[in-house]
Parts: sequence; C-alpha cells; structure tokens
Amino acid sequence: MNRSGTARTIMGIRVTHSGACDRARWWLVALLVALASGLEPAAATTLGVTMIPPVAFTQLLHDRIAEHAKSRSVAVQFAFSPEGAGEQQIAQVRSFIAAKVDALLVMPVDAMANATITRLAQEADIPLVYFNNGPREDWFSGRVAFVLPNDLVAGRLQMRKLGQMLNGSGSVAILAGHPTHSGSVLRTQGVKAVMREFPNLRLVAESAADWDRAKARAVVAGWLAQGLSINAIAANNDEMALGAAEAVEAAGIPAGRILIGGVDAIPDAIAAMQKKRLAVTVHQDAAIQGGKAVDDALALIRSEPVQQYDWAPFELVTERMSTAHFAQ
Repeated sequence: MNRSGTARTIMGIRVTHSGACDRARWWLVALLVALASGLEPAAATTLGVTMIPPVAFTQLLHDRIAEHAKSRSVAVQFAFSPEGAGEQQIAQVRSFIAAKVDALLVMPVDAMANATITRLAQEADIPLVYFNNGPREDWFSGRVAFVLPNDLVAGRLQMRKLGQMLNGSGSVAILAGHPTHSGSVLRTQGVKAVMREFPNLRLVAESAADWDRAKARAVVAGWLAQGLSINAIAANNDEMALGAAEAVEAAGIPAGRILIGGVDAIPDAIAAMQKKRLAVTVHQDAAIQGGKAVDDALALIRSEPVQQYDWAPFELVTERMSTAHFAQ
C-alpha cells in the first residue's frame, strides 16, 4: 500500500519522510547537516582557580575542586602562588578576568592582596568565591561568597584534647603557620584560649614554621638541642606536626613521650597516629570545601542567592577513630 509522504528542504537538501521511522530519519539528517555547517555547542562554563601550590591538604583541596567541577561538566583552570606572594596572585586574577572565565575561586596567599582581588572582581562583575581562607568582614557587595573553616574551633579542639591527655598539667610549644594566614592566627588563638582554662599548662616556646614539614623539623630539633622540656606540641597543621615527630624521633625520644597534635587529618597524619607518633589531629573536609566553592560559584554565575559565609566543619580525630573513620 502506497502512502503519501511529505518533503522538507534543509539547507538545500530535500528530505522526504513518511511515518515515525522516516520522521526520525529526517531529524538525524537535520542534525548531521547542522553539524556539517560548522555550528558548535555553547562554550563550557570555566572557573579560574588561584591557590597555594598543591601539597598535603592543599593537594586534597585541588583534587576535590577538579573532581567536583568535572562532575558538574565545568572546566577549571588552575594557577598557583606561594604564601605571601600577593602581587603574583593579583596578576593571576587579572589574567583570568582578561580570559573571561565565568567565575573566580581564590584561596588567598596574602591578606594584603584581598582588597584588590575583591575590587577587581566587583569591577568586572564576575563572581568571586574565596575558599579555605579569606577576608573577614560583615558584608561584601557584588557576587562574592566565602567557603571557610572556623579555624578558631580547630585550635580549640586540638588543645582541649592535648590538655586532657596531659591531665591539665605540663609544658606546651606551638608551631604556627604562615604569619599572614588568618588560619594560622586563629588556630593559635584557639590553642591559647584553651590553655587559659588549664592553669597548670605553660607555654614554653612558639615559632612560625610556615606550614612546612622541614621547617618544623628544624625548629623542634633546635628546641630539643637547647634542652627545652616539652610535654606537648600543638602544630597548626599536620605537615608541621609530622616534622615535629621526625625531630623527636631523631633525638631518640620514644614515640608518645611528647604529645604532638596537628590539623587537617591528611593520610600521612592518620598513619602516624596509628603508630603513636602523633597524638591527635583535626579533620578538615576538603571535599566539603571544594564542592561548596564550585557550587557557590555556579549559583553566582546564574545570579542566584548564596550564603555569603558558608562554614565548613572541623572534627576531632582520636586514635581510636583514625583507623575506622578516617583512614583511606
């Protein structure tokens, strides 16, 4: 039985179809012709990320941002600046804006550069998300958001556990991070606030080691060489805590005699806790921070409202928890 069909002309090609199968064929031909004509899909959303070079916890942050962006079909361009290199990070932000990325994600390396970075984003009307660290003000105009951990809490959690393990009495040394990093300042404040609650805890030494394992190892080796009596070391991050543990081990002091605490719960720290080389760490969730930073940026691109300050939690890690809950 003959059935009459209909014909359409697509970009000079006459296509005849009849029935459901022929209609499907017509749409396929239309798609192929459109692709042959040079039409391209819309450009992917692109995020420009400038941050501290990826090592230890910052490596976790880098990887989680990349993974979450990929899951959202978003392209990411990374640039890195060392702590204190504010002018370099400003130049990276300018380059991202010139390249017309859709949003900026910034892990600040120098507090003095934050005002300029914020101004550049506001003037370009480009969404800006500070993550892990950032300026602390009541309100920012424009599309600006923050995904931050409460570093004061981290210092308190760490020192409270160390104080309990010392039965409220002993000598404590502090290894601080980079002096321009608000996380270092706040974690140290948290440690000292808890120490004031234990009248028999004494602060016997404090030094900045810039988040670095080798620098922390050298600082602690110097303390021990001077004969300084130390019962506990509160380090602002796990890398410095591990450096302290290496110095203690090199001095021939048995593991656990000096209680050492860190922050971040990186895999090396969890392994050290299982060997009694570290007494405590505080879990900082890179997945939450990286995921929220990407999601907030995408919402701001769409001009949707987000919480200006999106706080990420800390969680105390004890030796008992380290195997079952945090070990990877």
